[in-house]
Amino acid sequence: MTAGLLQYIPKIFFIFCDTFMNKTPFAILFSQKAMGLSFKGSDLIVTIIHRKLFRYSWESFICKDFTDKEYFQPDTVFLQLKKFSGPVILSWPREHTIIREIQYPNANLKELKEALRYQLDSFIPFSNDEVYYDIHFNPHSLSHAEDNTKVLIVAVKKQELDTIQMKLQTLGIIPSRVIISSFSFLPVLNVEEGPAAVIHKNTISYSYNLYENNRLVSSLIVKTKNELMQRLRNDSPAKVLLANIDSTEFLSHEDNISLQLLDDYAESHGAAQYGLLDNPCTLDLVKTHKRQRNPQIVMMCFLAGFLILFAFLIPYIQKINNSASINDINARIHSLRKDVSAVEKLHERITVLDELIGKITGIEEKYVPRIDVILELAKILPDDAWVRAVSFESNSFEIEGDAVSSTNLIPILENSPLFSGVGLTSPVTKTQGGRERFRIKGTIEKHLIN
Repeated sequence: MTAGLLQYIPKIFFIFCDTFMNKTPFAILFSQKAMGLSFKGSDLIVTIIHRKLFRYSWESFICKDFTDKEYFQPDTVFLQLKKFSGPVILSWPREHTIIREIQYPNANLKELKEALRYQLDSFIPFSNDEVYYDIHFNPHSLSHAEDNTKVLIVAVKKQELDTIQMKLQTLGIIPSRVIISSFSFLPVLNVEEGPAAVIHKNTISYSYNLYENNRLVSSLIVKTKNELMQRLRNDSPAKVLLANIDSTEFLSHEDNISLQLLDDYAESHGAAQYGLLDNPCTLDLVKTHKRQRNPQIVMMCFLAGFLILFAFLIPYIQKINNSASINDINARIHSLRKDVSAVEKLHERITVLDELIGKITGIEEKYVPRIDVILELAKILPDDAWVRAVSFESNSFEIEGDAVSSTNLIPILENSPLFSGVGLTSPVTKTQGGRERFRIKGTIEKHLIN
C-alpha cells in the first residue's frame, strides 16, 4: 500500500505547485510590503514600503484635510490602496496620547497587565472603557539593584481613535496595528551609541522623545521653547532630529547641537518598517482588530505544511497497519485517564475561583474606601486650590479651602465618575490675599466605607 502511494506523491506535488504558482508568482515569496500611516496636522500621510530580497523601495501619498472633513471622498490614487494586502501600521500622534512611567517588578509584569483591567484609572484619569491602552517595557531597563523595570503605560481615547479608523475605512484601509509616533521614529534613527532626540512641533506644544541604544528612554509634552531648550541642555543628546519644525525657530548659534531635519514622510516610513522588521517595540493599542496576514508568508507556510504532511503520512500509514502500535496507543490512552481526571478537577476549582472573583469584583464596584475619595480629590483638584478640611456624612462629602477661582472647581469635580451633585454650600468670600474661600458639597456615587 505504501509503495503504491509513493508513486503518486510527485504527481500530486506537481499539480499543487502548478495550481498555486500560476496564481502567485514564485518571486513574490521573497518579497514583502507594509503600509505606514501618520498625521501632519489635519493631513493623512501614507507610505508603502516594498522589499524584494535585500532591495527596498517606497512611495508616499498625502491626503489633504483628512481629519477636518466629516466624510472623505477618496480620489483615484487612494482607491488603489483598497487592493493593498499586507500589514498596515497606524502611528498615533504623541500629543493625543497619555503616557505614564512607573517602576514595577520584572517578574510580575503579567500581573500588571491583568491589574490594569480593573485599576487603570489609578494611573490615568480614565477608565479602560474610555481608552485603548497597552504597556511597553524594555528588558535592558531592568534595574539589577531593585530588580525593577521601567514600564510605560500608553493610552489613547477610544472616541478619537475610532473616528479616525472609521474615516480610514472609506479608503478601504484597516490598521492591523496601532503604535504611537514616539516609536515610529525609532527605525528612522538607527542610533546604536549615544543619546538622540526627536522634537515634533504640535499645535500649541512640542513632543520631546529621547532615545539611546535603539530604545525609547523618555517621551514628554513640552509647552514652551525655554522648557524645551532646558531639556536639551540637561540631556545633551548627540544629535537632534526635527519634525514639522524649522531649525532656526528655537536653537541659537551658541547651542552646539547637531541638527537634522526630518521630512514629512519620516514618521509614516518608520511606522511601515514595523510591518517588515523585528523591533523591540511590542506596543499595540488596538488588539481587538484581526491582524492582516502577509499572503507571501502564508503561502510559504502552506507549502511547508504540505511537504511536512507527506513526510509524516507514509510512516503513519505503516503505523496504523501495525497491530502492535495500535495496542501501544490503547495503553497510552489508559494511562492518560488519570491526567484527564486531574484536569477536570482543576477545571472545577477554576470555575469556583472565577465565581469568587466575580463576587469580589461586584463588591468593589459598589463600595469605595474613604482614602480613595481623598486620593481622587488630590488627583483632580488643580494645583492652585488648597483644601483645609474634608468631612464625610453618609454618602456625601464636604470640602473647605481656598483657590484662585472656586467656581472652576465645581465642573472639575462633576467630571469625576466618583462624584455627582456638586455645589457650593455657602457664598464665596475673599481672603486677604485675594483668593476665594469656598465650601463645596457633593454626593459620592458609591457606598462609603472606612
